[in-house]
Amino acid sequence: MFKPKPGSVDRRHRRPNRRNNAAEAVPVCEKLEDRVLLSLLGVGELIEPPDVYYDSDGTLQYDAVDQSLNADAAPTSIALVEGTRPIRILSPRDFLMQIVVDNDGNLVGGIEGDDLVVIGAFDADGDRVVDYDGVLLTGEVLAFGYLDASTATDQYDFRFTPTGGLLMPYFEGYDIGLDMTSLSSTFAGSFAESFSGGSQGVLGVIPKLAAPPSSLAGRVFLDADNNGVDDGDAGIAGVEVTLSGTDVDGNVVSLIATTDADGAYAFEEVAAGTYNLTEAQPIDLLDGDDSAGAVGIVGNDVVTDIILAGGEDLAGYNFGEILPASLSGLVYEDFNNDGEVNFGEKALEGVTVSITGVDDRGQDVAVDEQTDADGVFFFADLRPGVYTVSETQPSGHEDGIDTIGTLGGTVGDDVFSDVAVNVAQDGMNYNFGERPQAGSEVVGGQTATIGFWQNKHGQNLIKSLNGGQEATQLSAWLAATFPNMFGASAGDNCLVGMSNADVAQYYRDAFKAKRKGSKLTANKLECQVIATAFAAYVTNSSLAGNVATQFGFLVSDYGVGIASVNVGDSGEAFGVADNTVMTVMDCLLATNAQTVDGVLYNMDNLLRSLANDVYSMINESGDI
Repeated sequence: MFKPKPGSVDRRHRRPNRRNNAAEAVPVCEKLEDRVLLSLLGVGELIEPPDVYYDSDGTLQYDAVDQSLNADAAPTSIALVEGTRPIRILSPRDFLMQIVVDNDGNLVGGIEGDDLVVIGAFDADGDRVVDYDGVLLTGEVLAFGYLDASTATDQYDFRFTPTGGLLMPYFEGYDIGLDMTSLSSTFAGSFAESFSGGSQGVLGVIPKLAAPPSSLAGRVFLDADNNGVDDGDAGIAGVEVTLSGTDVDGNVVSLIATTDADGAYAFEEVAAGTYNLTEAQPIDLLDGDDSAGAVGIVGNDVVTDIILAGGEDLAGYNFGEILPASLSGLVYEDFNNDGEVNFGEKALEGVTVSITGVDDRGQDVAVDEQTDADGVFFFADLRPGVYTVSETQPSGHEDGIDTIGTLGGTVGDDVFSDVAVNVAQDGMNYNFGERPQAGSEVVGGQTATIGFWQNKHGQNLIKSLNGGQEATQLSAWLAATFPNMFGASAGDNCLVGMSNADVAQYYRDAFKAKRKGSKLTANKLECQVIATAFAAYVTNSSLAGNVATQFGFLVSDYGVGIASVNVGDSGEAFGVADNTVMTVMDCLLATNAQTVDGVLYNMDNLLRSLANDVYSMINESGDI
């Protein structure tokens, strides 16, 4: 059986000039839901082969009650190619059309199943062998027009979408045009009453009506409150959005729009079809929530299945983005164990810090970092969420004081939990303090007796620290480390803001001081404590450098501050049991804790005596 393949039909034999000229005069159709057609569609002037003719024995019936418009006829002949003799259509043959038209003459639509069915058989090439036999063509109604001629002969036009049949290859990419003449018609221009008449005419290939173009628009914006809604948020300029898909004619579409200064983008003159919108994720932003307009399915930075029928102006295809948050802090040697980062306290590099938690999208977060050379850890590009930051205790150090950062949370042992992070927040100063482990007992060269610090050598050492006698780092460290003894609340013993020269003089005055008329001897507790604090400072290379070596001191990373001392029977003065081994720095901190307004032990003579025994032993056993 001869059957032409799709695309094998020679369109050059059709009547292009006449058809094109006629097409220009056809009135543009309105949208189906808005149209009340009072004139023909003009498809008769557009029909090209194959032309199928049906005879005058056909009938047309309109039932005003069920609003059905039906035609039944016999297809008589077909012209496959322009200018050839029509070929007779053989039995069994049938032409059947069924659509729904309301009582105002508006097309409602089709029926269940095919709205148009043409059946028949014919010999296409004249060899007396039937080439086509069966369902020749089926279609679904698209448009309907009529013309009441005020006579017994009326005219009707129809447009169908071809859906199948043996002639379907001829109709690929085209519509079916149906031109009908109704003889002996009882139609009086009103669909409020039933009418009938004859049915004859022709159907064939007509060009598809180009659907009016559509537009798609939206914004890329910074979703400041992470609510997924563009509620006046700032736009993001320079973001590429791609429109991709296939139009109704099967053409592949790929277009790119770039957002303007307000984050807006638009695609104009978009042909009917099925499309996707895809956003290129902006640099330095995190993914937020996206939204679709009237049609489409929202995915991650994409809206798919946007079906455009034509003439639609759709907006609200928005891509929300959020600024990242961060959490950072420091791991450091808190030499004086005050929970503050002070001058000379060293950063700890290579310490593992971990962040865990759940972000705003329910995703688990688990990241490890190592502190850098400055002891800093930094967790960047965080989504909003609730997190826990924990430290792996570094070897060679004892646990110190951990300090909560700027976004709050709960402090535990080497952990900050319940840290709530919102969009664009930078949580800082989540600091883990560590203390160097205690060293060996105090040895010679680590301290000096109280007399040394008031003689010219001791005075010169104090004045030479950190760059000279006008430097204030010594007084700042003493005041910060031992605030009760030397800070702002210490009264006459306040060292805040003093230069090295001032501190040297302060010590000489203390050494020679009298209180309540009683001469203070050189081994008085105040001088012993200050002397020990001086030794802790000058033997620590991080605090004072190596200048003290010129005066006979042993200088190391931590100095005498981490040296061990057994407090013997003086435990009460330091808040510990007798014979407890403490570091020199812990002894000083314990004394500071029991000092009131600069007065050591608040003048409790028993405690002062017990403490004096320990400090005298430290300074004498470690004397240079």
